[in-house]
Amino acid sequence: MLTSLIVKRRHRFPWPALLAAALSPVFAAPPPPSTKAPHPSAPVVRAAGMTLEIRSDRVVVTEVAKGSPAERAGVRPLDVLLSVNGRSLVDLDPISPQQVLALLQYEQTLRTRILLGRGSGTLSIDLPQDPAQVWTAPIAPAELHPGMEAPLFSGLDLNGKEVFLKDLRGRPVLIDFWSSTCAPCLKAVIPIRRIADQHDGALRIVGVSLDEDRKAFEAFVYNHHLPGIQIFDGGGWRGPIARLYGVAQEGIPHYVLLDASGRIAAIGDLKDLEDDIARLAAPQR
Repeated sequence: MLTSLIVKRRHRFPWPALLAAALSPVFAAPPPPSTKAPHPSAPVVRAAGMTLEIRSDRVVVTEVAKGSPAERAGVRPLDVLLSVNGRSLVDLDPISPQQVLALLQYEQTLRTRILLGRGSGTLSIDLPQDPAQVWTAPIAPAELHPGMEAPLFSGLDLNGKEVFLKDLRGRPVLIDFWSSTCAPCLKAVIPIRRIADQHDGALRIVGVSLDEDRKAFEAFVYNHHLPGIQIFDGGGWRGPIARLYGVAQEGIPHYVLLDASGRIAAIGDLKDLEDDIARLAAPQR
């Protein structure tokens, strides 16, 4: 795992070229994938002898190389990936190329556990991990900007309850990326609590921790009385939500403000977002 670095104002780390995983497994069989040929610009991921593409908002196996680990494990074309190492790939509505690339992870493990959907049933397989293998894709997650729909994610709060970003629509949401080892994040605790009190009931705050140690995450939340929903991303700078939002390119603390419809209203420093927060959280007339 990567180690956080403290600089004068922000943590910095290069955006990794690997793919990340998130969410809990979902075992319901998905609808049959489309058999139409994908658009030439459709995202493609290749690993363990499989070629994966997005069809009908699902991650579908389109090719299996002969003699590959995938073929030996029993993977077939038109199988649908439901989860990888317990991480769901079917929980997003609809799934986007950027979310696929951010939710598949290359993990340093001896074997990769994959749950496949085949027809009305499911199949669990183990793929041996080739240390020389790298998951590849021709495109990177899109750059986030105001006006676009915020990438969807879910995570477990301090009580172990799964929180879905899409369920928070109806009020503006401030997503706060932080870490207990980040000195600027500590300085931001007082203003974030002030904003939470000032807009209580009109603004939702979702904190996403880049800590690698869950105990450090929990201690920071409790000791500093962080407001709102606090989520442990679980992978540091390589965590699935952090990757989905390109946090390694921006550094922390990092804030993304969403309007009540779930679209990005503003991105940046907390002090630069206060006017936008006040505007979005103001009572509607």
